Amino acid sequence: MIKRLQQKIVLIITVLLTISVFVLLFSINVMSQSQSTMRLHDNLEKIAEQDGLIIEDINRDIIGKKTEAGYLWIQVDHGGNMINVGGNIKFESISAQQFVYMKDQVLSYNKEFGYIDDIAYLVMEKPLYGAIIVFTSASSEIEQNKTLAITTLIIGLAFVFLFFMLSVVLSFWLIKPVRETFDKQKRFISDASHELKTPLAVISANTDVLEAEIGENKWLGYIRSESVRMSELVNELLYLARLDDRSGKKLVMAKFNLSDVVLQTSLPFESRMFEEGKKFEVDAQENITCEGDESAIKHVLTILIDNAIKYSEEKGEIKVELKLHGNKKILSVYNTGIGIKKEKLNKVFERFYREDEARNSSSGGYGLGLAIASEIIAKHHGTIRCESEYGKWVRFIVSLP
Repeated sequence: MIKRLQQKIVLIITVLLTISVFVLLFSINVMSQSQSTMRLHDNLEKIAEQDGLIIEDINRDIIGKKTEAGYLWIQVDHGGNMINVGGNIKFESISAQQFVYMKDQVLSYNKEFGYIDDIAYLVMEKPLYGAIIVFTSASSEIEQNKTLAITTLIIGLAFVFLFFMLSVVLSFWLIKPVRETFDKQKRFISDASHELKTPLAVISANTDVLEAEIGENKWLGYIRSESVRMSELVNELLYLARLDDRSGKKLVMAKFNLSDVVLQTSLPFESRMFEEGKKFEVDAQENITCEGDESAIKHVLTILIDNAIKYSEEKGEIKVELKLHGNKKILSVYNTGIGIKKEKLNKVFERFYREDEARNSSSGGYGLGLAIASEIIAKHHGTIRCESEYGKWVRFIVSLP
């Protein structure tokens, strides 16, 4: 749980800072492109205002030195026919036919300013004869913007890595109080559970003695049933404490036949299903093997089946399935019944959580079984999720690698 909290903190910090930096870098690129466009527009506008006849030195600062901008202009009449062509240099890579094509293309765009590949153009209306179209190379501006984009991308990626490392360090500091509190809670649960086992055993033994002395009694029955429930709660708390304790007993990972485990764990529930008048079906694909702790997986399946029995309606239906889907082993436990509301599907795996309508004290649950199942599956690098149609059915699905 602490590890998942730390991962969330790292993710949130990294994402927020990354978004901020990339928004800033994106703004820099947009401003640079905007300035380049404005500079080209202003230069072409000066030439167009002079009808291309007065050649002025329009200087641009490119890589620290002054150079004269090359341009070419085309005058057209009101019908779009070419009248005259001029400029201060020739575009060696563009033929006269291509300029005619470019003129027609520019006029078809019906835009005052724009680009044709790496050439910028500007169209200015001239009441006396029609319009003038001025062209200039924008390759240097485009190259500068590309260089700036690549540079800012590299800087952005470097910042992402830096933010990730900083967020990892920061997460350790942020979760330190939580870790200390959680460790104290685990020690308390473990110590209290161990201390409760002895008095519960004494109560159970004395109940047996009293029953032998005075015979069966409803009050003794109440004492026995509540002591059994308390023993179950203590055992669940101890199991959770062992799962949380890194220095405690580890899961024993080994290859085993998951199909056999499903059958061996499920079939003993048939008598209980028969007594309660519930339909029970087990469908396990044969010879599916799994790498993991066999006893822990049995415990998960026991929790899910017991949960299905508790929360299925009278004469309901319960179905256990095991299928191989690609490289994943999919184990599901389905039962009809009241189901779980959509907004509460993820909460059922929280410790001590019980939905008021379906998971009340009369069912005998404490809200720990599914939390235990979730912890076990997480240690097997698998997933467990819940599906439900409220008022009709619920299905728990376990996916194992």
